[in-house]
Amino acid sequence: MISYSLPDFTVALDLNLMFAQLMRQSPEMFLDDVRVASVYGCFPGCVMNGGRAFVRERYDAAQIDATFAAVERAGLKTRLTFTNMLAGEEQFGDEYFNLILHVADDHDVEVIVYSDALDDYIARDHSFARTLSTTRQILDPGEMNAALGRYDMVVLNYDLNKSDLFLMQVSDPTRLEVMPNELCNPHCPYRQRHYLHNSADQLAGRVTPFRPCSHEGAGFTTRTADSPTLLGNDDVRRLNATYGIESFKIVGRGVTSDLTLESYLYYLVRPEHRAGLEAALRRMGRPAGAGRPAAAE
Repeated sequence: MISYSLPDFTVALDLNLMFAQLMRQSPEMFLDDVRVASVYGCFPGCVMNGGRAFVRERYDAAQIDATFAAVERAGLKTRLTFTNMLAGEEQFGDEYFNLILHVADDHDVEVIVYSDALDDYIARDHSFARTLSTTRQILDPGEMNAALGRYDMVVLNYDLNKSDLFLMQVSDPTRLEVMPNELCNPHCPYRQRHYLHNSADQLAGRVTPFRPCSHEGAGFTTRTADSPTLLGNDDVRRLNATYGIESFKIVGRGVTSDLTLESYLYYLVRPEHRAGLEAALRRMGRPAGAGRPAAAE
């Protein structure tokens, strides 16, 4: 079985819950060997957010709880992305960050982290499953195997998505998570600077453009065969069959809703149902964000 993690549980909550419901109600529309296992993302305004800066108005405790509960009712896990590369011990005590952790204790939640120090801090008082983020950009098999000795799962550097030489040296590839649709240019020389830029923006409470970045853009499904990083459905199944990799993380935070929908249709839906489902979603005004969830009464 191939398990997908979808982006995200705030802006795209409505779309993701709808896909989860469709998969339960109309399984004939979806590929037989896929399931949606989780939704990842971050709450706005949290200093620990990384990968993408997200600085809108903060949620209160009731809204955080309502978000977790909505994801659980759909039969999914929530995965919190705490991958700010510049956050240190000073930020570990942040009241809002710790509120999120406290509310998460009552739900089926996992965490994705960049920092071993943050991992240690969370593990002291919380029992969440822990994933090491792709922002660590591991390229050395020894470093990867050490990370797998510490974390429950590690997100593969997308530059290694098709590297059998690397994957054959991984001690337990079944605990890798792969991003099949990363649109950033292969071996992007600006990737580290971009992550750092977004981390600094999050700490400063702002969102500013990163000028050097120019990703490959839309239409990824037509380029999977020639790309050293983008995975077609055949590539996904080869990784599953050869290495036992089951976890795949669809990239979608910070990109257009059209690109997110394209990814969902391609990786989840049977080819003969894609056009009809896309047309139906657009008639309904999807894809669109759910906005802030109401607190449960």
